[in-house]
Amino acid sequence: MENEAAKAAANEGSSKADKHLDFLTKFYTPELLQSIKITESLIDPETYLELRKKGHNAKSRVPPSNLDSDYAMQDPEYQEPIVYPNQTKGHAPFPPIPQIVSPDRHDLVLRFKPNVGKHKPPMMNTGEIAQGLAKLTGLDATYIRRLYVRPLLMKRTSNQTAKGKIPSFYALTVVGDKNGMIGLGEGSSRDGVRSALVKAHWNAVTNLTPINRYEDRTILGDFEHKFHAVHLHMKSAPPGFGLRVNKYLFEMCVAAGIKDLRGKIYRSRNPMNVCKGFLEALTKQKSLEELAVGRGKKLVDLKKVYYSA
Repeated sequence: MENEAAKAAANEGSSKADKHLDFLTKFYTPELLQSIKITESLIDPETYLELRKKGHNAKSRVPPSNLDSDYAMQDPEYQEPIVYPNQTKGHAPFPPIPQIVSPDRHDLVLRFKPNVGKHKPPMMNTGEIAQGLAKLTGLDATYIRRLYVRPLLMKRTSNQTAKGKIPSFYALTVVGDKNGMIGLGEGSSRDGVRSALVKAHWNAVTNLTPINRYEDRTILGDFEHKFHAVHLHMKSAPPGFGLRVNKYLFEMCVAAGIKDLRGKIYRSRNPMNVCKGFLEALTKQKSLEELAVGRGKKLVDLKKVYYSA
């Protein structure tokens, strides 16, 4: 009975194989069918059954493709399984491709043009700025190089256009020789704060103007000056009093050579208007000679008369 059952199973299997071959003849040539038969005959039925039982999680094992290796001595524990794309996420049965960018021809030589892209000229140093300003203003280059320079205000600004907001940088700088000469300059640039500071320094030197001082240390007299919404109230101070003023006015006084001063700022304290208003007030001061000519009288400084030898 067992032999009959085995024969029946073999006949059934051969009939399925014959039907499968008849089906494949519709799509393959006789040569390809012969190669398929040879390939299927090399597959172990037990291995095939084991893979079918595991379903999508099945992994077939193949020996390494090294021609010099001895396959008879190969241990199945070291055989690498092939993982198909539908068995794991994000993996494929392909070796990693090295990311090496190289031309197909090794005799090609790549040449790059110098200064490719936007070329920015180097920043000018103090000596170059002094030489340029000396030609422009007629002042000595050494005198310009030794001027007292302080940035008063630096900020980022933005201009709203149809293309969007265009950022830029603004700088306000004061220069002076600490001996009655002072200049205020503004600079704006899209290239950065350094470019804005260079422009502000340049404009401040070109705007140098003399101011009147009493005893080379303070203002000639008390004054009240209005510049836009800024109200300045400044008073002269005795020797050794120092500078008790706004922080921006302090730097301007140091640049101009004013050593004693006191004052208050009312209403608006906008830094730009405060600095511009103070410089305008200093330049509008009348000297003692101008006051004497305007009044038609002779002015005598009692201190100088009293302490004169």
